[in-house]
Amino acid sequence: MLNTKSFVLILANVVLALLIGGCMGKSQPTRFYTLTSTVEAQKLVKESSASSNLAIGIGPIKVADYLTQSRIVTRMYDNKIDQAEFDQWSGSLKNNIINVLADNIGSLLNTEKIFIHPWRSFMSIDYQVIIEIIRFDGELGEQATLEARWTVLRDKDKSVIDIKRSSIMETTDTPGYGGLVAAQSRALGKLSREIAQSINAVSLK
Repeated sequence: MLNTKSFVLILANVVLALLIGGCMGKSQPTRFYTLTSTVEAQKLVKESSASSNLAIGIGPIKVADYLTQSRIVTRMYDNKIDQAEFDQWSGSLKNNIINVLADNIGSLLNTEKIFIHPWRSFMSIDYQVIIEIIRFDGELGEQATLEARWTVLRDKDKSVIDIKRSSIMETTDTPGYGGLVAAQSRALGKLSREIAQSINAVSLK
């Protein structure tokens, strides 16, 4: 027969196991998000334009250190950021940004000749776009903010065609992280358009 001390110990272990199981059962599942192209079928130039046959190199692209993580970052104040516990990027945010910019710019300039850095030396590139993402976050239910420096080079002589800093704010349509990521995708679309317009303007000269 169990003595009182042994019985109390067993009971305590059972209660502890139930508590742990209950906590684990209430744990939220992780939700994953990805940025998407937002400028499909919104070509900036016609098929007959000189820009439609351009070869564009995208990159290198640098992303601010605070963004190099899987958790989605939000910001309440200029100097305070929060990291989501259960809402994460589905892969590398940097790679996601590069691919979306490439898709957007290719669509806007109506060209299939989009190459992501590093490309092979034998590939002939007309213009190269170098980008630094300074800020890419937002406030849930409010807006997404994208700040970036970018430079367009003529690849054959590496001369600077354009150099700018873009500051883009995009209002969220819905609350939560899904709405924020959708707004961030639209902000990347606006950045893509600024870059594409710069390339299109110089290519028509």
